[in-house]
Amino acid sequence: MSTPPLSPETQQHHAPLDGKVVVVPGGTGNVGEGIVRAFLLAGATVVVPGRSQERLEGLAELIGPQLGDRLIRLPAGYGTFAEATDLAERIVTDHGRIDHVVPSIGGWWRGKALWQVSETDWQQHFVETTTSHVAVARAFIPRLDADGSYTLITGFAAREPYPQAGIISMHGAAVLMMREALSAELRGRRRANNLLLGPVISRSRPNGDPSWLTAGRVGEAAVAVALAPSVRDESIRLGTLEELEKELARMRG
Repeated sequence: MSTPPLSPETQQHHAPLDGKVVVVPGGTGNVGEGIVRAFLLAGATVVVPGRSQERLEGLAELIGPQLGDRLIRLPAGYGTFAEATDLAERIVTDHGRIDHVVPSIGGWWRGKALWQVSETDWQQHFVETTTSHVAVARAFIPRLDADGSYTLITGFAAREPYPQAGIISMHGAAVLMMREALSAELRGRRRANNLLLGPVISRSRPNGDPSWLTAGRVGEAAVAVALAPSVRDESIRLGTLEELEKELARMRG
């Protein structure tokens, strides 16, 4: 049986990330919300940047007041190199450090074969999201704390082609290779990993196979990676709760 996430009532007695600053680009999204909540429960200060004030306010409502005092909603973009650099510099100035970054950028899209996609489809689902990932990586990795980590969130489509979702598979494959390139270039100086997810139960998809992860359990995995210095340069496959439990046991030693 899986262990449920810590409640706000018990969190104050179990805060392994107390004093740490975690940045979650894409934290207003369905999976991002679970990641944000998990890091807050672990005691971290969590910075969530975003262009939409409405979505930032919606996230605060979902998180609630018990954890919201450490949720920093930052109206800011990160879709270009300049925006991401300005964002990273601002966070360092405001908070003095960046310990962990967990980009959960982009989402699922399906509907057209590759020869049917429009230029707008291509720009939105490949160019813009891939550029955001590169912009965030180049801005934040040089500013990570010496013991910090960078954990990308990706989906199975990065490894497995899905009909009418070729753009998403191409984007995911590019992001996975980016993570592998980062690991090769960092040579152990910082930890770079990725979580490779199957379908996730979230607020937009509240029903699904009982074996699937929830957004909250994805967050639990991301926290475990942040807390495990031995986990580096890994692509961690999490398709089912059974796989998650095995990985959590391994990472927690």
